Amino acid sequence: MNHDQTLSRGPCQTGDPSVLVLLRTLKENARISKNSHFYASLRRRHLHVLYGLPAVVINLLLGSVFFTLLQAELPDWGKWLGAILALVAAGLGAVQTFFDFNKQCAGHREVGNDYLELARECERLLALLDDGLITLQQLAAELPRLNEEYADINERAERFIVTPAEYAQARRRMVSASGGTQTLKEP
Repeated sequence: MNHDQTLSRGPCQTGDPSVLVLLRTLKENARISKNSHFYASLRRRHLHVLYGLPAVVINLLLGSVFFTLLQAELPDWGKWLGAILALVAAGLGAVQTFFDFNKQCAGHREVGNDYLELARECERLLALLDDGLITLQQLAAELPRLNEEYADINERAERFIVTPAEYAQARRRMVSASGGTQTLKEP
């Protein structure tokens, strides 16, 4: 039995028990959420470097150049350039401090790993069912625990917003990973 079938069909159309459909949907939602948060983490890391590196370089340049020229009289353009660079460095540092890209990156990574763990647990249970090691009733008994875990992860994930572009990128990855045959339902 292939558990990665099209999710747009309901239990009546696939002939599968609703428990299987629910578990497959939970697994796919966890995978999409995992990918969304991993993409968000990469983007926040990129923004952290994008804003942080220029601020560090500008501050190093300003500090070293003006320290060596402390005794020299600077032309007006040099004073203005130094002031503008100092403002740019301060602005970059302020943006980085306000958005806290590093903390956001770590938070998205943590939540993504939680979703990954949930998806793997769903896959494990589906494999046990396929191999006849658990019954459908035993699988159904696991659903409340899995749904509670999913709700807990979603609650923690609220602090780490995924943009629509990151979510769309995750959905595209899911479709391309399935060979373009998978039709995912909108949440």
